[in-house]
Amino acid sequence: MKIKLIFLAFFLFLNTLFSQNNNQQDNTIETGIEDIEKLDRVPIYPGCDNNMGNQALKECMNEMLVNHVKSNFNLNAVKNIGLNNGTYQIRVFFKIDTVGNISDMIIKGESPKANKEAKRVMDLLPKLEPGTIDGKPVRVPYFLPIKFKVDNENDLKTRFPIYRGCKESINNVALKECTTQKIMDYIKVSINYELADKLFPLDKTTQFLVSFTINKKGKLENITAKAHKREMAAEAINVLKRMPKLKSPGYKNGKPINTDMEILMTIYF
Repeated sequence: MKIKLIFLAFFLFLNTLFSQNNNQQDNTIETGIEDIEKLDRVPIYPGCDNNMGNQALKECMNEMLVNHVKSNFNLNAVKNIGLNNGTYQIRVFFKIDTVGNISDMIIKGESPKANKEAKRVMDLLPKLEPGTIDGKPVRVPYFLPIKFKVDNENDLKTRFPIYRGCKESINNVALKECTTQKIMDYIKVSINYELADKLFPLDKTTQFLVSFTINKKGKLENITAKAHKREMAAEAINVLKRMPKLKSPGYKNGKPINTDMEILMTIYF
């Protein structure tokens, strides 16, 4: 049985995100104890530059947490735990208290062993600088989803979709990495950086999460995006709509299949 982390994303639980899809526009607002705009300073992960603005500090926190989980999550701990093939998510809710410690942790997932491993990883987090309002430390709630994939070696052979330029002869893990990277490269060269600079005049970077399906013909559909501004989410969707058809769709047992993907993008402008 193969177990692998396939996607890691971190969202500030107080943050306001704008969610869009192909058919409609709507605002999805995640709320916590205080509205994010009330924070003088968001919590700061060790190694992030204190001189950066709140937006850049949040994104630095995202990156540091992703790297922490990647480096410390023991995949052997979730082997042979009775899960069928598929993708599973461990949802970790916690707060950063007024002295920078992790508190009030709640972990939800389908496997107690996987939940235990997630808690172990979270307990290894270093002490952070707390968030502040009017110069006073406050508790800030967060949400961290950890996704992993169970893939039995005895399952019918599958092949990940192939982007143009990726070699068909490489193994499926390398193929997934190649296709994912090619899609990210396409987004980076196609996104409207002038729009990003206009939307975030005080920042030099922003993040957005894109989700989509590569259908049986190798085309993208069901495209959605979440970003810190509605216009940025719309731009990400439009970029993916223009993406050329892939060289080949995903396959299982010799037949084309739909393949769902999520990519967390960071762009610098």
